[in-house]
Amino acid sequence: MRYPVTKDPDNKTEVIELDLDEVIFVDSQDRFIVFHTIEGIYYPVLPKLSTLETQLGHLGFRRLDRTNLVNTNKIKHYDHERSLVFFDDSITKNSKYATISASEKSKLSDKPFGNADKALKGREL
Repeated sequence: MRYPVTKDPDNKTEVIELDLDEVIFVDSQDRFIVFHTIEGIYYPVLPKLSTLETQLGHLGFRRLDRTNLVNTNKIKHYDHERSLVFFDDSITKNSKYATISASEKSKLSDKPFGNADKALKGREL
């Protein structure tokens, strides 16, 4: 079995798939779980958005507000009025969407994500 790890406790370096057959023991150091192998030590990837933001930024993932990390390459529509981005070609009440903070909203306003404002007026999600 393989387990996602990094070489630093804050998970700011590249994610590596560690083969758990190589682990000789696991312990806790300064409140961090540490996998020990003959070659070195590794830290399990912690499920934090800030960690993923650092690791996935080069793939187009960006923090659009404090509760999400969005793959900006997958945005199809941007509803500027309601501060939402959508990932479907056709927007319906079942479409997946993500919210945008006020500070990020101004950064996205110039991007061409379709005409979601017009298509969504009067619709509820």
